[in-house]
Amino acid sequence: MVSRLATLDSAATGSTAASPSFASRALGLCILALVAAGVAARLSPLADVPGRLFWQFVTEDGYLMQTIARNMALGLGMSTAEGSMPTNGVQPLATFLFAGLHWLAGGSRAGGIALVTVASTVIAAAAAWFGYRVALRLFAGLRHGRELAALLAALWFVAPHTVASSMNGLETGLYFLAIVFTLDRYLAATADGAAPWGWGQRAVMGLWLGLAFLARNDAVFFIAALLIAHAFAGGASGGGLRHRMVDAVAAGAASLVVASPWLAHNWLLFGSIVPISGIAQSHASGIGRNLALLPANLFEQAFVFVPIPRRFEQMPAVMAAAGLLVLAACAGFWFFAGRRSLAARRFFIAGLLFTLGVAGYYGLFFGAPHFIPRYLSPTALFLWPFAGAAALMLLGLLLRTPGRIQAAMAAAGGVLALVFATVAALGFADGTRHEHKQVVDWVQRNVPASTWVGAVQTGTLGFFHDRTINLDGKVNPAALRAILDHGHVLDYVVDSRIDVIADWAGMAGWARMADASPRFVERFELLVHDPRANLAVLRRVGALPDLQGAK
Repeated sequence: MVSRLATLDSAATGSTAASPSFASRALGLCILALVAAGVAARLSPLADVPGRLFWQFVTEDGYLMQTIARNMALGLGMSTAEGSMPTNGVQPLATFLFAGLHWLAGGSRAGGIALVTVASTVIAAAAAWFGYRVALRLFAGLRHGRELAALLAALWFVAPHTVASSMNGLETGLYFLAIVFTLDRYLAATADGAAPWGWGQRAVMGLWLGLAFLARNDAVFFIAALLIAHAFAGGASGGGLRHRMVDAVAAGAASLVVASPWLAHNWLLFGSIVPISGIAQSHASGIGRNLALLPANLFEQAFVFVPIPRRFEQMPAVMAAAGLLVLAACAGFWFFAGRRSLAARRFFIAGLLFTLGVAGYYGLFFGAPHFIPRYLSPTALFLWPFAGAAALMLLGLLLRTPGRIQAAMAAAGGVLALVFATVAALGFADGTRHEHKQVVDWVQRNVPASTWVGAVQTGTLGFFHDRTINLDGKVNPAALRAILDHGHVLDYVVDSRIDVIADWAGMAGWARMADASPRFVERFELLVHDPRANLAVLRRVGALPDLQGAK
């Protein structure tokens, strides 16, 4: 084994043959096929307007953002509930981008979502391209480094979790792009032979980092990780430690300047620099509530085609195995690529610190465990290259000859392409279903557009019924204040304009909460409780008598 490691180490920087082999050509075709299939799968909702367009990709929270963006396009400001409720419960950069698309669509719901679908595809493709450029720098000089960079970028582009996260109508895809674009610009600015940064370069880097923050505010972990790696890794390069520490402080300060309008807006209008959506999701969380979810979810980011069923992810054996495999991927990257260049060392350090920051925050201090996969998804931009480099190192140990290694890479790409095609076909077949569609359908059939509707989950419903009031506080400051002060929104609902409450079947329990709010039980009655359809409807007593007995 020792001799094999030595052979691999000495051969890692070898060159491939001048003329491409059959395996090399097969690998190239496989990569092109993956990219083409990924684009087709992302654009597939456009084949069925409005049926599949509305339901295949955009999630509940995605529709929250689309509702706010559409209101902005209609001149109603950053708001919900037909423009009557100002909110900051979104990430700003993506919201403004989507608002522009809804403006181009003239407020058409179908037109707006169609443009969002196209834009999300372009953004994901751009993220894959810049991810490829970053990987080229990481694997520069390594045998099969270029092929590995292209294969990893293509496979990330089509990985089922990447597709779902980048097409969900939220900021996630733009956040992916902001991170890899910033990494590409950073690695270019610190390449071998680059001069020490001046104030202009520091300001430019601060601009890119600030835009990453505006894409998603937990980019603070990325900003801190990259600047720490820049300052403390590099020896005498870049002007030395003291010069690089000035770089880090100046770029960090510039990023704060870029982010400051949004922070000031949040503080002045809502009393906190954190969007109310974050407060609503974390106010009742206990310390360490999500820690047990981290090993399995980090494993899924490192090995993007290998999901762990949710019912298994907190089993001790699964947690231990997942954690060890993630550590093995990190070690493999370090041995095979990370220690060979300053760019790879800084990428490795930044990736570890970013992953620890994001995982630590959402594992220790955040609620809403069902969001953990999406919140951790940006770590795949680091963990996936770690795992890819480790896999190539393992192939080198087992196969040793370039032709066999290329053939194995092509075969792996082909198998994973089949996996993606299967998942994409199943998703397309199921693309007319949505976990909130039944609520929207019932309201559209039974409730006039002039009637105010309330729900805990108002993203999807609010996009299709303008007069919808959010009750979990994610985009409604008044509801959030009621939750923080009283633990519920029942009295808030009684005093509001809401005449109908429509949501999942669990909402039927509100009709039995006399201990929490006698007023609510007196004023609202259960109209529909259909667990099979996952639907419950409550009506204010005396309002809309024609709804009596509606199903």
